[in-house]
Amino acid sequence: MELAIVKGNIVSVAKIEEIKPVRLFLVQLLGNDYIPKNEFVVAIDCIGVGFGDYVIITQGSGSRFTDISKPTHTDASIIARVDNFNN
Repeated sequence: MELAIVKGNIVSVAKIEEIKPVRLFLVQLLGNDYIPKNEFVVAIDCIGVGFGDYVIITQGSGSRFTDISKPTHTDASIIARVDNFNN
C-alpha cells in the first residue's frame, strides 16, 4: 500500500466492458515525508474520492480484491481516503 494524492481524473469513452462503470484517477505517490514524488499512477476508485484527497492505493494482484475491482483486472486501486496524518 502507498500514500498518494488525487491529481485528476482520466476520461476514456472507449474502454473494455469491465471498467466502464468505474472512475479512473491519476494519483501522485507520496514519499515517507508526505511530500509528492514525481511518480504517477492511474488507479480505479473503489470508495468515491475527489480531487486533492489524500488516499491509500494498493497495486499489483492485491488491487483486485474489492468487489469493485475484481472484474476489472486492474493494477492499482484506491482503497481508503486519509483524513489526517499523525506523527
